[in-house]
Amino acid sequence: MAGKSTYLRQNALIAILAQMGSFVPATAAHIGVVDRIFSRVGAADDLAAGRSTFMVEMVETAAIMHQSTNRSFVILDEIGRGTATYDGLSIAWAVMEALAKENGCRTLFATHYHELTQLEKTLPTVACKTMRIREWNGKVIFLHEVISGAADRSYGIHVAALAGLPQAVIDRASQILTTLEAEKKEGIIVPDTFMTTPKGPSAVERQLLTLDVDALSPREALDILYQIKNLALNEG
Repeated sequence: MAGKSTYLRQNALIAILAQMGSFVPATAAHIGVVDRIFSRVGAADDLAAGRSTFMVEMVETAAIMHQSTNRSFVILDEIGRGTATYDGLSIAWAVMEALAKENGCRTLFATHYHELTQLEKTLPTVACKTMRIREWNGKVIFLHEVISGAADRSYGIHVAALAGLPQAVIDRASQILTTLEAEKKEGIIVPDTFMTTPKGPSAVERQLLTLDVDALSPREALDILYQIKNLALNEG
């Protein structure tokens, strides 16, 4: 809805127009020679051939990884969205790193995985762009303008509301999103290793770590169980 898919496609079309010597809808354009254009856009299955939507997505991505060169122009609109969140994020992360570090092709890589924006800090050839959005009177206005930077959040629930989902569903989705975002803040994404570092051990865990289990008498063990129970109740 913000226009990122349109932005990807229009740039691929501009590259074709420029290379054939046609009119380019821009004040100025420095594109260079492009040997081939590759795209991985949209979602479609091929059930007759035994391919799910995600398999088709991966086959198309594999073709790009194997066939593109440093003179190619690649547009990738969402990688990894057809599988579990961490699986998909891991695949998207690895694909983006490989294209930037090894392939070197010119790439526009659109994603809703906000974690990928951290790669701008570790890969010098990566730059983040986002679509300008304004919120007014509780509504989202898509301005269809590309600016430098990264979006701080997605607006899927707003789009779902525009599509006509029942208000009760929208309200419940907003509640769930708030809960999930709060839980996510308890970990830290480390760009180089893509690991999640949880918060430190709880008071209950620290108590357990200090115990010499073999040296405890039955009475001492019972007392400690009561202490741990009280700690757990206090933390809850």
